[in-house]
Amino acid sequence: MAGRPRDWHPIADGDPVPGDPDRVAALGRQLRKTADELERQIRSLKAVSRVDSWDSEAGKEFRQKAKGNVGKLEAALKRYETAADALGTRVAEVSGGYQDQLHAKPSNYATDLNRAQRIADAALRDAKEAEDRKDAAQRSLDSSSDKGKDEKKKLEEQRGAAGDEIAAAQEKVSQAKEIRDKAAKRASDAIDAVISDDSLKDGFWDKFDKWVDDIGSWAEEYATYFGVAALAVGWIPVIGQALAGVLGAVATILTLVSTVATIIQVVRGDKGLKDLAFTVLGLAMMGVGKAFAKIAGKYVQRAIKSMDKASAANTPSQRRRAVKAINKVAGSTATTLREKFENKMGTFKLEPGEWRKSMIEPFTEPFSKAWGENLRALNPFGGNYQAAWSKTVIRGDGNALLGVGRSLSMADPGVASDLKDIKFASQGLDSLGAVNKISRNATGLSLVGAGVTSVGMALDSNLNPFLD
Repeated sequence: MAGRPRDWHPIADGDPVPGDPDRVAALGRQLRKTADELERQIRSLKAVSRVDSWDSEAGKEFRQKAKGNVGKLEAALKRYETAADALGTRVAEVSGGYQDQLHAKPSNYATDLNRAQRIADAALRDAKEAEDRKDAAQRSLDSSSDKGKDEKKKLEEQRGAAGDEIAAAQEKVSQAKEIRDKAAKRASDAIDAVISDDSLKDGFWDKFDKWVDDIGSWAEEYATYFGVAALAVGWIPVIGQALAGVLGAVATILTLVSTVATIIQVVRGDKGLKDLAFTVLGLAMMGVGKAFAKIAGKYVQRAIKSMDKASAANTPSQRRRAVKAINKVAGSTATTLREKFENKMGTFKLEPGEWRKSMIEPFTEPFSKAWGENLRALNPFGGNYQAAWSKTVIRGDGNALLGVGRSLSMADPGVASDLKDIKFASQGLDSLGAVNKISRNATGLSLVGAGVTSVGMALDSNLNPFLD
C-alpha cells in the first residue's frame, strides 16, 4: 500500500481515515490459518474419539476427554473464523467513480477501509485543485482596480464555486469516515457476538479467580514494599519506631489479604499446598522476628538503665554496684561454662506467654491500640518531630547530617534507635569492656530479628520461582 497523504489542507487537519487495509488483511489471513489448523485438530480428535479398539479404562477416559475438548476447539474455531471473516483476508477493489464507491455493498473491514480511503483521497485531490482556483480568483480580485464590473463578478463566481467544491470535498470525507466507522462497528459486533455466549466465555468463577489472583498479587507485592520500608526507618530517633509500626501494620494487613487470597486459590485448585505452606511459614517467621526484637529491646533497656545508674553514681559504692550490673548484663561475671550458658539463656528469655503473643502479633498488631498511638506520635501538628530533630542534632554534635549518619542502622525497627542510645549512654564508661560487649550482643539479637522478619517477607511468590 502506498503511503497515506500527510497534508490534508484544506479539508482536514490530519488523515481522517487512517489505517492500512493490507495489514488488516494480513492479520485476517493469519487468523484464517489458525482456524484451518483448529479445524484439522478437531477432525483428528473426532476420529480418535470414535476408535473403540482401545477398550481399557484409560481408553474410555481418553475418548471422554477428547469429546469434551472437541466442543472447546469448535468454539475457538468459530471465534477465529468470525474474526477472519470480519477483518477480511484480502482487499477487494471496488471499481467505478464516487457514487459507485459510496453505494457499494458493505464487505469486510479491510475492503471497506480501502474504499473509504479511496473516497477520502479523491476528495483531497478535488479540494486541492479547488483551493488553487479559489486562490487564483482571489489574487485576481485583489488586483482588480483596472477590471470591469462584469469581470469582477465572474471572478467572484469562480471563487464561490471553488469554495463550494471544497465544501463538497469535506462532505465526501465525512461520508468516507462514516463508511469506515460502520465497517469497524460491524466487525466489532460480529466478534463480540461470537465470544459473548460460547463455551469459552469466562463464567462467574473464572472472573472470581482472576479477581482473587489480582488482589492477592497486588497485596503481596505492596506488603513487601511496606515491610522493607518499615525495616528501613526504625533508626530515626524518637519517631522511627512509630513510623515503622504504621508501615509494618500496613504490610501485615496486606500480607493477611494475600494469605486469604492464597487460601482461596488453594481451595479453588489454582495453587498448591506448597504456596500455602510458604505463606504460613512466612507469617510464622515474622512472629519469630517480633520475639527476637522484644528480646533485644528488653536487653537494650536493661543495659541503658544500668549505664545511666553508673553515669549518675555519686559515690564509689553506687558506681561499683552499677558497674557490677553492667557486667552482669554483658555476661562478664560468668566464669564457669554453666554460668555462661545460664547467662546466655537469660538473655534470650521472654516472660511466660510472650512467645505466643509474639507469634500471633503479626495478626493482631494492626488492630491494636498501637496503631492509634503510632499515628498520634506521627501527627504533623502534635507529633514528636521536634524531639526527633533535636536528638539527631545531638547525636551529630550539632550537625544534623552527621547525626543522621550516626543514627543509620539496619537493626529491627523496635530497637534500632535504642541501640544507638547505648553509645551515648556509655559516655564516661568507655573504659568498661562490658559496654562494647553489650553493644555487640544487642546488635546481634536485633539483626537476627530483622533477618528473620525479612526472610518471612520473602517466603511468598518472590521466592517461590527459585524453588520450583
